[in-house]
Amino acid sequence: MVYQQLVSFDKWTFVAQILNLFIQIWLFKRFLFEPVKKVVASRQQEVDKLYTEAETAKADAEAAREYYDDTIKKVRLEAEQITERAVSNARFKEKEIVSNAQTEAVKIREKAERDIALERRKVMNEARGEISSMAVEIASKLVQREINADDQQALIEQFLNDYEEEL
Repeated sequence: MVYQQLVSFDKWTFVAQILNLFIQIWLFKRFLFEPVKKVVASRQQEVDKLYTEAETAKADAEAAREYYDDTIKKVRLEAEQITERAVSNARFKEKEIVSNAQTEAVKIREKAERDIALERRKVMNEARGEISSMAVEIASKLVQREINADDQQALIEQFLNDYEEEL
């Protein structure tokens, strides 16, 4: 029975223990839960602030990416336009150079033809001079054989005409 005395019920001890429990609850609430709640609330505000900042940074990054994409598109478009202009200018220059070369070739050809014609006349005149001198020699030999001056001139002219026809 000794065991029953250990488990006895005393009203005043029970009331004291209940009061002790309420005092502990109040102390925990006052000095432990309230500060912990404040710390948790401040941490929650910091986390919310970080989330807000992250969302703002994400929105800014998205806006920057869109700006970057738009800028890249504009730069590509401008590069294509520059390339098209360069190709167009190159084609124009090519046509201009070919046209100038053709014009120059025509001029060179015409000059060559004039030079050839001039050389031909020069050769003809030299040949005529040589032929004339030969004709004079022939004529002088013929004169020695009794040909008069008119016959000699006619023979020279006939010889020259024959020679021109051959050329």
